[in-house]
Amino acid sequence: MNTKIKGTLSKYRIFIKKETIQTKEMIITFKDLLHTQLGGNTNPTSQEIDEAIDQLKDVGKMAALLPLIAMPGSILTIPILIKLGKRYNIDILPNPK
Repeated sequence: MNTKIKGTLSKYRIFIKKETIQTKEMIITFKDLLHTQLGGNTNPTSQEIDEAIDQLKDVGKMAALLPLIAMPGSILTIPILIKLGKRYNIDILPNPK
């Protein structure tokens, strides 16, 4: 396999791993918030809630990209979509944190 393709796939893998960890943290924060609303004693901070909301936005972006990642030729398609998005000031990738 081409070295450039391996590098790109490695970047995707690292990116997806980070997003998975952040999504798990988001779920825990929302669970704690719901628990508080139902009379529990866990109380997430406003910063945790803001981070969870930002991550929820990223989950929506990832959900839109997943079908494209699974398609053959996604190594070419996704960079083209990113460039088109930048041209029209649309951020299609989740925010790196």
